[in-house]
Amino acid sequence: MLPHDGFAKGGFEDDSFALQRGPAPGSSGRRALLVEGGSERAALHAAYDLLERLGARFALDRAPVLPHIEAARLDALAPYRVVPAFERRAFVSDILTWHYEDAERLRMHLEHDREFIPWMGRRGINAFSYIRHTQDTRLKIDKLAPMLSGHGIAAEYGGHVLQLLLPRELFATHPEYFPCGEDQRRMERGNLCVSNRAALECVRAEALGYVRENREMTMLHVWGADVLSGAWCRCGGCAGLSPQLQYMKVVNEIAAAVAAEGNAASPVAYLAYHDTLEPDPALRPLENVWFEWAPRERCYSHAIDDAACTVNSRYLESLKRYIDLFGGRGGVFEYYADAVLFGGMGFATPSVIVRDLKAYHRMGLRSISCLTFGAFSALAYPVNLETFARASRSLELAPDATVDDIAMARYPGCAAAMAGAYRAIARASAMALTYGDVLRPPSEAAGAPQRRARLLGAAAAMREAIAAAEAIIEGAAARAEGDAAVQPEVGAQRNLWEYSAEALEGVAQWLEARTLAGAERTAMGAQAIEKVDRAIRHVHAIGPMLKGTWGAYDLDRSHGVWLERLRRSLEE
Repeated sequence: MLPHDGFAKGGFEDDSFALQRGPAPGSSGRRALLVEGGSERAALHAAYDLLERLGARFALDRAPVLPHIEAARLDALAPYRVVPAFERRAFVSDILTWHYEDAERLRMHLEHDREFIPWMGRRGINAFSYIRHTQDTRLKIDKLAPMLSGHGIAAEYGGHVLQLLLPRELFATHPEYFPCGEDQRRMERGNLCVSNRAALECVRAEALGYVRENREMTMLHVWGADVLSGAWCRCGGCAGLSPQLQYMKVVNEIAAAVAAEGNAASPVAYLAYHDTLEPDPALRPLENVWFEWAPRERCYSHAIDDAACTVNSRYLESLKRYIDLFGGRGGVFEYYADAVLFGGMGFATPSVIVRDLKAYHRMGLRSISCLTFGAFSALAYPVNLETFARASRSLELAPDATVDDIAMARYPGCAAAMAGAYRAIARASAMALTYGDVLRPPSEAAGAPQRRARLLGAAAAMREAIAAAEAIIEGAAARAEGDAAVQPEVGAQRNLWEYSAEALEGVAQWLEARTLAGAERTAMGAQAIEKVDRAIRHVHAIGPMLKGTWGAYDLDRSHGVWLERLRRSLEE
């Protein structure tokens, strides 16, 4: 929006915006308001921000509540300027969770998207990235493209696509393109042989196809196989290169080709994750290569810069080295709403999120993203999604007050009780999230008694939240019929927390079983695994639209994997 006479003409960058006051055209003495931004997206964010200051509510998975605005309230507004803390503020989702090959399941996810994408726009989120896996047949959901662009949200594509950039059917005729294992035999799985020029050219050509066919894409994410180890090449030409350097060779090859096509401003992402989380000091990224630092196995009970946390202190050092090696070009990929990492349980970590983002900002980073699982994340992690979105734009956020605000926006008739429930969930989170996968606890004996005590404490806090939810449901049933809409949603959260409490108790019992031997170990371990297994019935009771495609179709499969891991670890 361009200022008219009487208003200051200040420069705006990125998504910054301002509200100014000046003489209204053709008016004698009356002062007008001008909402100004440096782009259409910034002006859109400015309008939403102004409405919220005037009393509008833009709650996650809710229709906006717009206030009646009195002239006096407008007159009382003082000029202000907003410069977002992070330039890139993104949410990320696995495209396979759309179940796009099944029309009914796709329709279910799209119902959630029609609420989630406008909410992203109202919260100032400016990018959305799809993660493609090897089993996926597409990079994006076409039906969402106009919705994203209409809310000023840039589209990013890619993900774990490196294996797709070297088509597996080539293995029959060109096995030399593919990686060698430790036994020096070529294998069809894994990434590629980076010493083979023809293999690099094939990957480069396929990646350029993504760029040419998707001109709206603002970042290309080229990630390797989603495994902990074994996906890189050990042939004579590659064995001297670390996984980080092999990966960098591929990403630089693609980035050079992208820049040669005239897209030098569009970065190619190098994922610091699993094998590549620790940087190799010999990394030499091109200017249009950005790192994405993805600390999935970190501790979420503590902030990333909490010196008392030995786990996170190690992670933070790796991030600092990446910032130095890439000249600050990069960002953080966070997991605050990762249903797989958190075992499908409901958690809330608002204080950790705000402190994390402040730490990342102090380090000079201006790009932040958060993984989501559609409607299931909105059900299980509403506090985390809201806190992340708000803090990515303004770090002047008080976590406790934010919890109150979120509860009021989502459940105005029972806000205090829901805020109390969310705080109980936050206490549970602080005790339960000291290691990565919640349903895959460390198997070593050291620290097991303390982990067990913390999990039992977390389960007790979950039960406080359950009691609060039950009281809300009973109160709503006893009040006016207008409260009826509260019951299914609060009931779904209660069911999720019941699953969480029982699963945490089961894992605590599993830890105790590992301290025993022989028949006692076997018997108690079986009881513990049965408890975790039975806990999933509470999620089965939640309606499919509330738990989304992941909760309805993917959770059971992940649950089975978790149970098998617990069984195998018990046998060690």
